[in-house]
Amino acid sequence: MLTSAVDLDACDREPIHIIGAIQPNGALIAADVARARIEFASENVDAYLGRSADQLLGLPLVALLGESQCAGLFARSLEPTQPDLLRPHFLSLAWPDGREAALECFCHVHDGRLILEFVHRQEGPAAVWEEDLVRQRIISDLIQPDTLTGLARIGAEIIRDVTGFDRVMIYRFAPDRHGEVIAESTVRADTFLGLHYPASDIPEPARRHFVLNVIRSIPDITAPPVPIRALATGAGQGRPLDLTFSKLRAVAPVHIEYLGNMGVGASCSISLIANGQLWGLVACHHYGPLHLSWSRLRFCELLGGTMSALLQSLENRIQLAHGIRAEKTAFAIERQARQGRPLRAVVTDEADALMEQGAAEGMMLRLGGQVVARGRVPERQVVPASLSAALFDGIATSNHLAGLSPHDASGSNGIAGAAMMELSDDGEDWLILFRQEFEHTITWAGKPGKRETVGSDGTLRLSPRGSFALWREERRGRSQPFTAIDAEFLRIVRRALFAMNSLDRERAAVAARSAAEAEEARLRLALMDAVRSRSMGELASALAHELNQPLFAVTNYVNACRQELKNHGVAVPGDVHALMDGAVAESSRAADLVRRLRNLIGQGEISVEPSDLNAVIRRGTDLALAASRRDPPTVVYQLLPDLPLLSVDPVQVAQVVLNLVRNSLAAMEDRADPVLTLSTRRFGRFVEVAVRDTGAGIDAALQDRLFEPFHPSTTSGMGIGLSLCRSIVEAHGGRIRVRPVTDGAEVSFTLKIADGETDG
Repeated sequence: MLTSAVDLDACDREPIHIIGAIQPNGALIAADVARARIEFASENVDAYLGRSADQLLGLPLVALLGESQCAGLFARSLEPTQPDLLRPHFLSLAWPDGREAALECFCHVHDGRLILEFVHRQEGPAAVWEEDLVRQRIISDLIQPDTLTGLARIGAEIIRDVTGFDRVMIYRFAPDRHGEVIAESTVRADTFLGLHYPASDIPEPARRHFVLNVIRSIPDITAPPVPIRALATGAGQGRPLDLTFSKLRAVAPVHIEYLGNMGVGASCSISLIANGQLWGLVACHHYGPLHLSWSRLRFCELLGGTMSALLQSLENRIQLAHGIRAEKTAFAIERQARQGRPLRAVVTDEADALMEQGAAEGMMLRLGGQVVARGRVPERQVVPASLSAALFDGIATSNHLAGLSPHDASGSNGIAGAAMMELSDDGEDWLILFRQEFEHTITWAGKPGKRETVGSDGTLRLSPRGSFALWREERRGRSQPFTAIDAEFLRIVRRALFAMNSLDRERAAVAARSAAEAEEARLRLALMDAVRSRSMGELASALAHELNQPLFAVTNYVNACRQELKNHGVAVPGDVHALMDGAVAESSRAADLVRRLRNLIGQGEISVEPSDLNAVIRRGTDLALAASRRDPPTVVYQLLPDLPLLSVDPVQVAQVVLNLVRNSLAAMEDRADPVLTLSTRRFGRFVEVAVRDTGAGIDAALQDRLFEPFHPSTTSGMGIGLSLCRSIVEAHGGRIRVRPVTDGAEVSFTLKIADGETDG
């Protein structure tokens, strides 16, 4: 009975890089980089270097290699590559007994030490390089497959033919890090093809070494390891030798036991790395010792690198094809949404494409508080809450929803997995793709898991699996897992949907704000118009009443004077009669003007007649100049000569011109060379009249309220002149406005040319 808990993570922390020994098919020395003095040597160095470990420890490296070879060694790049490759350096060493040894040296610098590993040099070219059939298969067969399994199958066959291993397998690692044999080439009757191996079969330290080193060779698992001895007084005393990049590093006991349980006598592994990640392994097994030349191992390393490049290219091509499909779907959504279609309708239309590319059977969309569902979805809408906690960059996936929220399983409706895309910053809008349960059987090469054993001394030990008999696991309650291709599809689609939803929200907010502002402006204008109409109407009635009496009295007084002079027999000169007639006529004209203004302001009525607009403009200008007590300015007329007769009220239009000219005269009172310009221009069915001066201009703060009643534009007056002008112009169907100019001010108004009128 175990008295303490077993640490199941022990293998994941085993320091296999400081094992302190090498395999016996080579020798090792290590020197301090700074001093170039040998501080470590394997106990078998005499078979390769002709000197014992005791003789080498403390010896300067130059004393062993010679100055020329030592200089050549340090002249090359010694830092490990990523991942590191077999890079031989060929040496010839003279032994003390006069013999000469031809060696291959694999050297690198790591952790402040120069590590040199020696093997006997193979004389002549490697046979593998002379085999035309192998070269032909690499050039032709290996590059032909367009599927991952096809490429893996060809690669396994070539490697077995080249190396002579009894079995060559291609592992592919799943997202949960367990391995599946996707290709196999073997001379044995049994097969491992399709079998799964648990992630625990390859501990984390071993995975790290597979990423750092492409090839790992174990020619004989039963060969005893060779210890590495250290210089007792070395600079690195107490710090173990790091063999992370060693090609001869000894095999951890737990791995030897693992291979022994499988009946394997020799093995070789080649790392398959795609996009910087450990994609899989080439696992070579022999059921007895198998010693390969290092030249042949370098060929396997080259072949593994070629397979890695082809695998990466093939995977990237597959992912690119899926990415292009996703981009097309996203583009279709963006195009329709930008054309003004509601995003909800667009996504609903594209639901089949989204579900197909996401390998989903159902979809649920929430926008603006409304939920739309398509296909098979959970009966209870509680999934978003359980998924939102797992969001990363706006996306969350799970192939086991019951594991996120167990109480939701009752309403799953056969749904086991989901991918959620957040479509708004506030989390209120989202899209979820649902996957149904995927029941499948995984065939494992033995039941996963390590076993605990108790040593003779009572200590606990974690051992590898002892049985590799087939073991089947029935998996239920999960969907197909979400892959890297799925993740890229979700990223692309979410980007488009998030952008379009943000645009829709912004449009809605702008539209709502514009509508509110427009309604506020309409109400404000309606209120202002009502107040203005009432105030101006009351003022007009009061003025008409007050002015008509004195005007009528003036007419009566003039006529009475005429009669009294006649009664007294006074002969009245003709020019006096003309003056009296003029006074009566002007009084009548003033009374008529008052009446028309009262009707316009109070009832909106105008009395139109065909009129010469240029004459009306000149009349209004002359009246303003005659009433002015200031020196007259330079008046410039820029009037179109061929304007048609306009159906306008000439009295009221002249009044508009008079008011505008009076304001301009007041603005130019202090100017040295005042200039007043009156112009007309025609566009379409309208004529524009503009009055421009070179005065002080109009304060920007006054422009918005310039035409409102009781807001004077000059320093004197009641402030109804421009308001009256606006009323007259609008009654004629035109508009009045201030036009920005660089010097002075310009006020213009338009008058409509009635249908049927032609040029005069």
